[in-house]
Amino acid sequence: MAEAKGLPADELRAISDRVLQFSEADHCRVRINSGWRGYTRVATNRITSAGGSDSTSVNITSIFGKRVASVDTNRLDDSDLLNAVRRSEQMARLVPENPEYLPELGPQRYQSNAAYYPETGELEPAIRAEAAAIAIDRANAAGQIVSSYMDVRAGISSIGTSNGLFGSHSSTAVAYTLTSRSPDGLQSGWAGDEANNWNNIESQRIADDAVRKCRDWRKTPLDPGEYTVILEPTAMGMLMLRMMNSFNRRTADEGRSYFSNPNGGNRIGEQLFDERVNFWSDPAFVDSETAPFNSVGQPLSRQSWVENGRLVNLACSRFWAQRLGVEALPGPSNFIMQGGDNSLEEMIASTKKGVLLTRFWYIRGLNPRIISYTGLSRDGTFLIEDGKIARPVTNFRFNQSLVSMLENVEMVGPSVRVAASENSSVSTAIVVPPVKASGFNLSSVSDAI
Repeated sequence: MAEAKGLPADELRAISDRVLQFSEADHCRVRINSGWRGYTRVATNRITSAGGSDSTSVNITSIFGKRVASVDTNRLDDSDLLNAVRRSEQMARLVPENPEYLPELGPQRYQSNAAYYPETGELEPAIRAEAAAIAIDRANAAGQIVSSYMDVRAGISSIGTSNGLFGSHSSTAVAYTLTSRSPDGLQSGWAGDEANNWNNIESQRIADDAVRKCRDWRKTPLDPGEYTVILEPTAMGMLMLRMMNSFNRRTADEGRSYFSNPNGGNRIGEQLFDERVNFWSDPAFVDSETAPFNSVGQPLSRQSWVENGRLVNLACSRFWAQRLGVEALPGPSNFIMQGGDNSLEEMIASTKKGVLLTRFWYIRGLNPRIISYTGLSRDGTFLIEDGKIARPVTNFRFNQSLVSMLENVEMVGPSVRVAASENSSVSTAIVVPPVKASGFNLSSVSDAI
């Protein structure tokens, strides 16, 4: 078996220890990322570029009192590390105090998880090219034009502090997204996958889905308005990627969040969503594993956020926890929504009139008090009438409160990991089901393809 990508954990610890020995600050934190990143890009039905690179970067944070500054370097000789330490110390002496800084953590206990998959770490360019060829052949046969991007990562990260903390974690990840269009540019279909394990990337299904949606979708008029929608997993995941950052106790306690209690404090313990809504995070969740520590070294473990529609927890920083006299609770590193038993076909068959949405684009926040977002549907939007796909329709801009959407859930399907980012690269691991919900605001027609 080939060696894992990135420097060995003992070398990362040795680098971290050297930096800490060089430090003359009150406190010092060292974060290291070492590994490999590869890619394969397709345009106009041919592989246009492919490559990969190894890199190691060291982030050094120096602290004097409450003055904090950081420097990055990719030079690992002692003299270069020493220069980086001194630069960070020089900057830290000059910057204003951070009144919320707390001393570095000491030794912690981290749960282990097997996030490094050799199938991904050893993924050769030829194998990536074979996956791309499946889509190219499928598009050529259908008279379509495909473009795709495959992002592959494998490596190790570590964190160390002057108070004796050290932890390291190896991981892999891959994202593969594909868009197919008609030669006249008026039809478009998209499909994609994201995983830690390459074996879970379904290259044939991605090709089939993108080509099929391109064949079936060509925009026809439909008036904007509030519709029952069926969100395919990718569309749901793109919204939940934004939702996960809302679970913050400080913004709630300060009255800046949907989770704020009008009488002060927060709404932990209240029933806020449909009872089918359950959210949690878990750094050991299979094929969505993350590091078992965050950027300051706090341990991460399985954590529930919403249970049967009831808010049960909000992330609480060390500073805010100290102010309240409660235990700190790190935010989620991945985000998982419990699935149900309803298939996409059952959702469609149960819908008198609605819209099926493939994915979104250019999603932007509107109002944190109702967790509302706007964005555009893209690459496959279809009208449902009398339990069947009636016809493809124009794309829309949506303006939607995610709170309202989660209150109006009607059906939930099995959960899967999705490619939830807009840039086609590896992103936060998001595991969500397809969802049917009523009252979704498709606010205006978009001319976008």
